[in-house]
Amino acid sequence: MNKIKVLIAENFDIYRHGLRSILSDSTSISDVKETKSAKELIQEFKSHSDAVCIISSNLEGSNIHDLMQRLEKITPSPKVVILTYSTDVNHLNQSLKAGVKGYLMKNCSSDELKSAVSEVAKGEKAFSKSISQIMADRYADEAKKPSGGKKLTKRESEVLKLIVEGHTSPEIAKMLFISPRTVETHRSNLMNKLKIKNTAALVRYALEKTEIG
Repeated sequence: MNKIKVLIAENFDIYRHGLRSILSDSTSISDVKETKSAKELIQEFKSHSDAVCIISSNLEGSNIHDLMQRLEKITPSPKVVILTYSTDVNHLNQSLKAGVKGYLMKNCSSDELKSAVSEVAKGEKAFSKSISQIMADRYADEAKKPSGGKKLTKRESEVLKLIVEGHTSPEIAKMLFISPRTVETHRSNLMNKLKIKNTAALVRYALEKTEIG
């Protein structure tokens, strides 16, 4: 497996150096470079367009929509993770629509940060647990509404919410006091109603299609 390259874009030295220290400790990451403005990030990205970019939400001289457009001129679908202190739903929506692949809180753990970089490097999406909770709640609410005449049941919505949060079938069974076989039946029904083939696709659909706010 190829090692991951990372570009950090953060105004403040203490955060930038801290991020580099954490990520440099990962065996799956080969190179970590620091930038402290949107201009510096763009310049570095021209030479490292395959890197995962970790961008502070308050980066100097940046607007996430404009910045993503500039990155996309260098390579399609850049691998960008936003790092923020805020759970502002408008900014989250703007970031998702702009094409970011990850959205993390600055108080996330070191392991959560490393895991997010790894997932985004593989083409997946990554979100802080608190962000995933917001999205799961919103999606579960939306899933209760009729869709093509196939409205989800209350139990299906509960199972869906827990799937989006990342729980396994045995864990869901314990939480809802039902058997794992029953959970699998609900999973199957969800796939059929939402016309989705597997759990990974179900989670991606939930994260990508839900309008937060």
